[in-house]
Amino acid sequence: MNYLTEIKLFYDWLETHPLSANGIVLWHGVMQIASRSGWKNPIAIPSSLLETRTHLERTTIFRARSQLVEQGLLRIHNRGGRSPCCYTIVPFSQSVVLHSATQSATQTTEVEEAKNGVVLQLALQSATQSATQNEEIPLISDKTKLNIVEKEDTKKKVVAGKPAPMPTHSKRKREKSSAQKEKTKRALFSPSEWQGTIEEPWRGVMAQWFEYKSARKEGYKTEVGARKCLTMLRNLSGGNSEVAQRIIDQSMANNWAGIFALRDGLARGHPPDGRQYGQRIGQIIQSDDDQKRQRYIDKLKNAGKK
Repeated sequence: MNYLTEIKLFYDWLETHPLSANGIVLWHGVMQIASRSGWKNPIAIPSSLLETRTHLERTTIFRARSQLVEQGLLRIHNRGGRSPCCYTIVPFSQSVVLHSATQSATQTTEVEEAKNGVVLQLALQSATQSATQNEEIPLISDKTKLNIVEKEDTKKKVVAGKPAPMPTHSKRKREKSSAQKEKTKRALFSPSEWQGTIEEPWRGVMAQWFEYKSARKEGYKTEVGARKCLTMLRNLSGGNSEVAQRIIDQSMANNWAGIFALRDGLARGHPPDGRQYGQRIGQIIQSDDDQKRQRYIDKLKNAGKK
């Protein structure tokens, strides 16, 4: 359905059909909502949405809707309860096409009937003239009429002495397109087959990750992408499958699209309370004697302050 074409035909229709201003506003509102929805027909539209789009009151909308239904521009289906009504738009372009097709078929029939009438009239005239001259002329049979009509149809199919062009979508092109689509499907990456090539327990971890990605309607299109994911998971977990499982659980719990290092530092063996032990970056480890000496000096300094 073409938005601009429908608007043009709508105003052409208004020149010969009466419609209130509220009916015009409601028709535009329904068309705008249908356009935003991707031309769903029929489409369920709440009354509150029509009030927002048209700035009309609900009772005014009901009266204008009845006018559009009477004029054949809309069809309403009330589903009952609190469910919104379904609106079916009757496009003007479809009416124009049907009218043109009916008119063309009528004209073609009239031309064929006139042509057959002329042929019969000429045959009768010829038979009458021959009968006047006492010559026996056989009447035109139904088989002869059929042959005449078939010859006329054959002439129509020939344009300037050349046969009519064949349709562009031939059987060979359709078969080629189907074969190309089948080849593309075969080239897609199969995660289940690739999982059989990796060892346990990484196979189970990757199977869980693939299942999660599939539920998100995502996935890896090539084996290279799947191997890169496995390599990253091993690096983040330090080669520990249990840590890798916690990384996967973290991404699924947060609805992430990718995998990331653990936030709480459990990948490095830190306790859940967040405290870290051992040497930090840039820290110089002192011997036990140096540490005892430093504590003794600090104690003397504090004693002097007292």
